[in-house]
Amino acid sequence: MNHPPGCMKTLHILSAIIVSLLLSGCVTAVVTPQQEAAAGSAMSQQVAEQIGLYQDPVLASYVEAVGQRLVASLGETPYRFQFAIVDQFEPNAFASPGGYIYVSRGLLAQMNDEGELAGVLAHEISHVTRRHHVRQAGRALGTGLLTLPGRAVGVVSEDLGNMINSPIELAGEVYLSSYSRGQESEADQYGMRLASAAGYDPLSLADALEGIERSVNLLTGKEHQASYLDSHPTTPERVASIQNLAAQLPPLTDVRVIANHQQLQAKLDGLWWGRQNPQQGIFRKDVFLNADMDFTVRFPSGWQTMNTPRFVGAMEPEGNAYLALGANSGEFTPEGYAAALITRMRDRSGLDPAVSRSFRIQDWPAHLVRYDDGSEEGVISLFYVFLDTPGGSFTFMGMGFERLRSPLRDAVMSMRPLTATERNSIGGLRLRLADVRPGESLQAWSERVGSQWSADLAGAINGVDADYRGSGESLKYVRRETYSAP
Repeated sequence: MNHPPGCMKTLHILSAIIVSLLLSGCVTAVVTPQQEAAAGSAMSQQVAEQIGLYQDPVLASYVEAVGQRLVASLGETPYRFQFAIVDQFEPNAFASPGGYIYVSRGLLAQMNDEGELAGVLAHEISHVTRRHHVRQAGRALGTGLLTLPGRAVGVVSEDLGNMINSPIELAGEVYLSSYSRGQESEADQYGMRLASAAGYDPLSLADALEGIERSVNLLTGKEHQASYLDSHPTTPERVASIQNLAAQLPPLTDVRVIANHQQLQAKLDGLWWGRQNPQQGIFRKDVFLNADMDFTVRFPSGWQTMNTPRFVGAMEPEGNAYLALGANSGEFTPEGYAAALITRMRDRSGLDPAVSRSFRIQDWPAHLVRYDDGSEEGVISLFYVFLDTPGGSFTFMGMGFERLRSPLRDAVMSMRPLTATERNSIGGLRLRLADVRPGESLQAWSERVGSQWSADLAGAINGVDADYRGSGESLKYVRRETYSAP
């Protein structure tokens, strides 16, 4: 969590908008590029708020530069392409309508040659230019609306739903389009031609796919969730097809790159690798710690937790209570936020709060506004807690049956500053470079540098065989490092 909340729709609504915009005409001729751009712009906001963009300006500029070099070889196009890195561990790449192209930090860690990155980007560009989004209704991220009963839910869920109801199961995961085999083949063909026209080896796409497949196979069942291969399946037949297509293209006389192998490695040096990125805060079981904002909070034990750029939160296993914590812009005091909420609730629903009072969480000023709403299933408590801390202004938003009020209250009251020990304990796995001695095996090198990857995984991510022996070059590895807040 690192961004103040703003207006947003739930993901399932967004997906419905995109499908409506793109498919209402049933044929591509009635869907204009302007409509695609509008749908893609809406999706890009959701990507930023739900998955998050990886914070590395130098690496992001490099990805944009490679992407724009490919775009320059497209010729005339109605699309305005933009490229970004999503904060996702799994190797992944995807496109949304109108020219928004994303690669994950997990995919970048996998890259060993600029041509591999160009091959992936060219493939995604081709999904856009061939208008594959128009021809299929992409799989949405969203699930259902908040389902707790009560007449106030419709009002409160506009706020709480905007934070929590961006679905628990898929918060922070990626929009994956289910392309047909024919669409994948078409994107391969057009993407390889585009990569070749831009001066890249079209066979690099096969190298990228084979490397990703090796890594994913090693991670499957341990840390793998969604990956590029889920929506872009790699098969021996597909690789063979790529090789056949490459043979039909004019041979390259001059392979031109923005960054050579060593320069690419240098750009990847320092990349956070792994499920959690400490730039966004980390969970340790039920406890969330954020170094940038200097706080920790303990959510109820056994609840399903989530961490997105927009909020951090938890859901009771049966869906009977929700709690989300988000950052405010800070223009009001806690009492000012509370007064604005009470006015809005009264104007829109005629409801007055059961409780409105100031109090303190640790030494921080806070204000509670609670609504008790009856239903056939019991009393539902809906509450907001606004508070100011030295690290920023925050709002807790919660909802649940009266019997769950105690764990909700305990979670809110648990928020406090980090201790020095806690702050120094926040970290993660970070990609680094180390030279391999002449004749040294991957196993011996991994042990010497203290890599957290197995030798097999190190080979897959560095694109070398299991029987590899070093000759003085650098390879990528990961080590555990403490995170230092900016």
